[in-house]
Amino acid sequence: MNTEQEGLKSAVTARVRSFETAERARDAEGVLAHYASVPEFYFYHDGRRATREVMSAGIRKALPAVRSLNVTYADVEVSALGTDDALASATFTREIVIEGTGAAVRQQGAVSWLWRKVGGQWLIVQGHISHPLEAVK
Repeated sequence: MNTEQEGLKSAVTARVRSFETAERARDAEGVLAHYASVPEFYFYHDGRRATREVMSAGIRKALPAVRSLNVTYADVEVSALGTDDALASATFTREIVIEGTGAAVRQQGAVSWLWRKVGGQWLIVQGHISHPLEAVK
């Protein structure tokens, strides 16, 4: 692997960690700052295709309803697809406590993101996440 590819992989991995940090902080705008505003944006969420507008509305609605959110992305793999594109994949676990009810939800699954350098910043342009739900005991 050459130095340019190593730098790309390091930069995208740092963005994955930044995304993880924004989720843990329940920072909707911080999460959304990782998504590109490009016409080709889409994200498959448990098999349903969503536009950036749909994703944004869902995130802005969901995060304020969460009392706590502990998310960890593991097994992060980044593959350079060129100088300005990379594919990242990971497994994840999320433990969510809902505000008001105190209901706890545990999610596990997998995610993949197509990251692109847009305006000098690595942003998600397409992705997929699957996460079956199970109650925390």
